Amino acid sequence: MKKVKLGEVCEILNGFAFKSLLYVNEGIRIIRITNVQKGYIEDSDPKYYPIEYTNSIEKYILKENDLLMSLTGNVGRVGLISKTMLPAALNQRVACLRTIDSLISKEYVFQFLNSDLFEQSAIRSSNGVAQKNLSTDWLKKVEITYPSVEQQELITSTLNLIERLICCRKEQNKN
Repeated sequence: MKKVKLGEVCEILNGFAFKSLLYVNEGIRIIRITNVQKGYIEDSDPKYYPIEYTNSIEKYILKENDLLMSLTGNVGRVGLISKTMLPAALNQRVACLRTIDSLISKEYVFQFLNSDLFEQSAIRSSNGVAQKNLSTDWLKKVEITYPSVEQQELITSTLNLIERLICCRKEQNKN
């Protein structure tokens, strides 16, 4: 097992303060903090920025399976951006994490960040009275312990199976 700081194995980006006056009906989807839920990115009520601004906001353009995290309000919620939501850009107070080390998988980092243990740590570490806030500087310093790539795959596939079983059970209980 190896212990490192997230900033050593992930590129961590801040979002941009897009002007809502420039929102349009079609274009580049803006992923806002309200879209980031626990375990997924919510897609209702999408907001779009004009496609002609792509070059000026290039560093905020998201990629498929980017890890996104809420930094304000319900801090520590994490989801993955899906291909169907692209093109999309990162709004302010949402962080984007991209793994940069081949020895740690994006799925493993997602499971770590999506854990109740991490969420509670994020809540305890947040600042603010009216609204909780995290910083990407704090996020870069968070320590993560990870095993070999093979063990990471086993852990993530097991957790994914458990999540699917829980979802199925919830559906059964609804009926």
